[in-house]
Amino acid sequence: MSVQGQRRPLARADIDAIATLLKLEDTRQYDEAALGGILKSAHPEVRRRAAISIGRIADARGLTLLESARADSDPQVRASVVFATGQIHQPESVAWLGSLLSATATSPVVAKEAAQALGKMVRNEAARPGARAALIAYLGKAVETPASTPAIGEALLSVGRFATEGEIAPIAKWAASRNAEIRWRAAWALLRPRDAAGLPHPAALSHLDKLVTDPSGEVRYWAVRGFTPAAVDAAGVNRPATTARLLKLSQGDPDRRVRTEALRTLLQYDDETAFGALVNALYSTDFWISGSAAEAAGRFVSRAGRLTALVADVAEPKDSLSMRATVAPSLVTLAPEATVTLQLAGQLTQSELASGREAGMRALGRLGERGLAAFDQIAADPAMKGLLPTHDDFVLRYVPRPPGAAGGRAAGAGGGRGPAPARQPRPDAEYRQLVERWIVPDYNGAAKPHVLWETERGLIEIELYPADAPFGVEHLMRVIDSGDIVGTEFTRLVPDFVAQQQAIRNASNLRDEVNQRGLTRGNLSWASAGLDTGRPGYTLGHTPQPHNEGDFTSLGRVVKGMDAVDKLELGDRIISAKVLSVKK
Repeated sequence: MSVQGQRRPLARADIDAIATLLKLEDTRQYDEAALGGILKSAHPEVRRRAAISIGRIADARGLTLLESARADSDPQVRASVVFATGQIHQPESVAWLGSLLSATATSPVVAKEAAQALGKMVRNEAARPGARAALIAYLGKAVETPASTPAIGEALLSVGRFATEGEIAPIAKWAASRNAEIRWRAAWALLRPRDAAGLPHPAALSHLDKLVTDPSGEVRYWAVRGFTPAAVDAAGVNRPATTARLLKLSQGDPDRRVRTEALRTLLQYDDETAFGALVNALYSTDFWISGSAAEAAGRFVSRAGRLTALVADVAEPKDSLSMRATVAPSLVTLAPEATVTLQLAGQLTQSELASGREAGMRALGRLGERGLAAFDQIAADPAMKGLLPTHDDFVLRYVPRPPGAAGGRAAGAGGGRGPAPARQPRPDAEYRQLVERWIVPDYNGAAKPHVLWETERGLIEIELYPADAPFGVEHLMRVIDSGDIVGTEFTRLVPDFVAQQQAIRNASNLRDEVNQRGLTRGNLSWASAGLDTGRPGYTLGHTPQPHNEGDFTSLGRVVKGMDAVDKLELGDRIISAKVLSVKK
């Protein structure tokens, strides 16, 4: 910063240095000499980006370089050094991160990053005990002030990532905060601890019990998730009273998210209250409610005789694709031999929409020889040519195999792609163009680019983060300019969690650009099966996702049309897409 408070301009040498960093990130190349030299730049923005690049490359050797920059004069550089240290998540960093978090002299921006970095240590088994202990120690002693609030909030989210039972009193004390942002984070953290048997901490429920009546819906919808059968039994709480309370919340709470989460929690119980709620919810016009019921129906196998006809009734051809696709796996569980089950799976497999075909094939794969014969008959129809896999591919992808069987994977398995192959560098001029198009204008204060998606549920306007994810922004611009994104379906909808698209035609795997933006409600990202394996379609978050911090790129955020995001259903498509503002 200059004495006038304006940012120091990026000179040609600075732009060249940032272009070099992009090249190293793109090729995932740890070049100690280049990174170390750039980390010593006279320009704080260049040093800041060098630290981030070291974190993104995620080579443990980079910790030595980061250690040399821990005392940088610029707080934003120091915060980025902390961020990068968390991305590398080695146990030798825990003590330093804990000391930063606990020291009153640490600047708020650095303390917040230290709290989040400790949460990322969950990915290293050797670092977990010390990292959780550091977070618990901080939460036990911290005093809430405007300056400390961001670090406290981040520490609560981070400690919740350690889903192992331990001391929770330092977490629970924040349930009484006057700040709703702190209280919902406390609720989230209280949900998470589990003992060796997978049971929740019995003391957590008493604190969540108070938060269920919180004036903030943001707090209530996290708190209500804690009233699972296992938690209620572990705490010795009366089950009928709990299910009656959940039923009341699912029907009468003014917040849609609370109603949804109360229902989803209630449907984990196997009693008449839950069964009655399920039946009523199946006919709701709100897909978050009806879809949650359809998804949970398969748990009520003991009531299959009463439930099968009701489930089939909401999965007729006149019903929405979302409902029919969500019902299919439950119907397979409840009545695998029923004609209606095979008919629904076959109808879905012949859908013009990819989400329908996928749901249908998954159902057929679970129906054994009957399902395989039905698939072969459907695939033989000339109208389905190019839309369905071959017989062998269908068997490999959708027919479950006995445990230990060789080859293939069970339908619905996470699976995913392995690490992306090594990427050849682009011409140096292209990296410089990325810097000049996206990073320099953003650094200079230019308006961030916005894109507008038209969907069947309304318009969604998204602000992008060009300086934080230049590769990702460049790719999104390409699929919009080419028109490839038009027609892309939302093929995964989890109520009150995510809306996720199918792969966009002609898209390729992207380089992850994990950054400090955070996975907030309305966040734009893309799915991934590991570093640099993600191929857009894109994902929009209904809720914050603290458990995924450090693993996914935050590409932008919804600034208008979140109501449309919340209404999306399976098979909804991008009707049109355009750029609203961008500096060429």
